[in-house]
Amino acid sequence: MKILISAETVRQARSSGQTCLPAGKNVLITPEARGVADQLGIRLDPDSNELPAPPITQDDTQMASIRAAVLAKLPADVACRPELVEQIMSRVCSAQKNTSPATLSQTATSAPAAQGSVAGATGIKLVKGADVHLGVFPGAGTDKQVGIADVITAADGAPIAAGFMAWSQCFFPWTLDYDEIDLVLEGELHIRCNGQTHIGKSGDVLYIPKGSAIEFGTPSAVRFFYVTYPANWQGGVVST
Repeated sequence: MKILISAETVRQARSSGQTCLPAGKNVLITPEARGVADQLGIRLDPDSNELPAPPITQDDTQMASIRAAVLAKLPADVACRPELVEQIMSRVCSAQKNTSPATLSQTATSAPAAQGSVAGATGIKLVKGADVHLGVFPGAGTDKQVGIADVITAADGAPIAAGFMAWSQCFFPWTLDYDEIDLVLEGELHIRCNGQTHIGKSGDVLYIPKGSAIEFGTPSAVRFFYVTYPANWQGGVVST
């Protein structure tokens, strides 16, 4: 099989610390790639026909450690579903960007990260609203900036989950494998289902039954508090 070396291949090789790329008879190199290789000091080896394996970076090692920690915390029915694991990993990585190194390990093992603190042996958890920071919800799609923060999860020993979501001017499809109640705090929450649109405004409460194939969204902006049952709301999937 022929290997194609493009200008982007050369740039990626340079950014990962590689100094040589194959240029043997089974390798096709674009003219632009040759020029970029010359500019970046990447040698093209006429005797090589295989791309070198990218070096294992500290980030790779850290991600492997985080993935192992996440999988260890997940229920078996979630851990065996790759799409859900990837959603959780994306949320952990998003949280990691806004977390100091001293608390990274705690964030990674929360799966997903929940905010707040449990007071002693009572099991009561207090979450300060001012301390809640939203991460990006990957389930809405990589082209949308939908914010989310879990504040109560199964990791707290709770049968329910709760958290906050907020975003502006976008809609995304979702199918619920759980029951959900939403309390609108600000703006408008639009829920489209079976040709109907239900609009919740500040102070309104909406209940979405398990199995609903809906579209969440707002034409303006929205911020709301949600409660799901059971706590493993990640059982929801992106609708098609």
